Amino acid sequence: MNVTMKHEHGLTKNQIIAELSKSPHGKLTEYLTVGQAATQEHPEFMAHLIAWDLFKGQVRDAKVALPVISLSVKEFPEELAENSLAHLACLNPREFLRAVRFSKDQHVRKQAIVRLAGLYLRQREQNAAKWDRMALQHRAVLKELYALTHTKPGSDHINVVLYGRDLDKKKASYPVGSLFHVLATLKDLNPSEAAGMIMKFRIPFLMAMGALGKKAQEPDLVLALIKSMTPTELTTNAKMLERLGMKKNPALRGAFDEAVGRAAKSGANILKTSVAADTVEDEELKENLRGLQEKQIQKFSGVEGNWLVLGDKSGSMFQAIEVSRHVAGTLAKMVKGKVWLTFFDTTPQTLDVSGTALDIIEKATKYIMAQGNTSIGCGLQRAVDERLEVDGIAIVSDGEENSTPYFHQVYKAYYDVFGKQVPVYFYHVSGSGQPLIRNLSGAGIDLQVFDLRGQKLDYYSLPNLVKTMRTNRYSLIDEIMASRLLKLSDVFKSQGKEVQTSARLT
Repeated sequence: MNVTMKHEHGLTKNQIIAELSKSPHGKLTEYLTVGQAATQEHPEFMAHLIAWDLFKGQVRDAKVALPVISLSVKEFPEELAENSLAHLACLNPREFLRAVRFSKDQHVRKQAIVRLAGLYLRQREQNAAKWDRMALQHRAVLKELYALTHTKPGSDHINVVLYGRDLDKKKASYPVGSLFHVLATLKDLNPSEAAGMIMKFRIPFLMAMGALGKKAQEPDLVLALIKSMTPTELTTNAKMLERLGMKKNPALRGAFDEAVGRAAKSGANILKTSVAADTVEDEELKENLRGLQEKQIQKFSGVEGNWLVLGDKSGSMFQAIEVSRHVAGTLAKMVKGKVWLTFFDTTPQTLDVSGTALDIIEKATKYIMAQGNTSIGCGLQRAVDERLEVDGIAIVSDGEENSTPYFHQVYKAYYDVFGKQVPVYFYHVSGSGQPLIRNLSGAGIDLQVFDLRGQKLDYYSLPNLVKTMRTNRYSLIDEIMASRLLKLSDVFKSQGKEVQTSARLT
């Protein structure tokens, strides 16, 4: 990741938020440079950011990587390190295994991670029913975790499920009527019986698909699968459901619409919904998923006030045009105030997109072309001339101002008219950005940078960046610092004494 506008004494907290809110598409090492610097320079803030990210973050990679990276810094205080360990213990098995592997690559203290993994497995063994459901989805992951940490299964049942043998290493079969026995025999049942078992045992979608084979194409079974799917499964597998004939069957379509309604009320991941909406081909399905995405965006909280999005449409700024639409579309559904989208080269073109869906914004701006010189200030001048009072500004550009009026000059004029300094966020899509950055720095105007250069642009994680924008430049830092740190005993409540003694960093 590129980091621009460093403070003379190191990273600012806003820069840390901006850099660590982005998605590296599974490449956890992309967080290392900024994450380790943040841990060294602002250890307490890093600990609270990890805690805030558990509930407010949408990027799963950050939840895996940041606790590990903090533990890789030797100077990280032990009481803060316990918070990092506790947040690792909150991960699902697949992500926890990723964290264990990543910690090994970063030479994080092995003893602490191994002990944590042992506690993680033992805690989950205590509830047999929950362990079975977890093992149904993560059997291979659990096997690797037990092996990596040299943890022996705590019961015959676990040994049978994972390895097909009891603790005496004798070959054994799944107990009749157990979840695993049902899954193994699913393919032998008629469609009606199989559908009933899927519903009764709430068998995960992909597991049921694998067990059913060609039978999975039966309408009764597809219906049962849709009704038993979690919101995440629904959005992740929308394309597969489309291939299974959902759009041609009214009953299946009705079940899907009902499931989308349930997902809108849940904490389903907006990034997954965005991916799903792009992958399906049927326009009606796309519309349903986009509707779900809009409702999920509306559930994001924290961004207030009126906003102006300045989108660069000067020569070669095709990417900036598209990012501007996404930023404006996300803000339009996230804030209760007004949102204006102004495209600029040396003249501005303004649209009031308040409350407008992304697809409507895309249609309204489909003829915007990238051409001409660059005057970022002309977009803000339009707001001054029309007395559009805003509380925050987002600039999407390469920052290469080469025509007047310049942004920093108009910003001063804006202050003279409205009497307030509003925060400015720069979505840096290409180029050095030095003209804009240098001019604002010289004028004493604070600029928060989201550096999107040198990476595959991820339209799906843009809402996560937009979510961090605030009308008060310090309010998000205050919100993060108010996030409660976790102790290991919070996660392993039934094993308090053992946790406190066996998971300490030494």
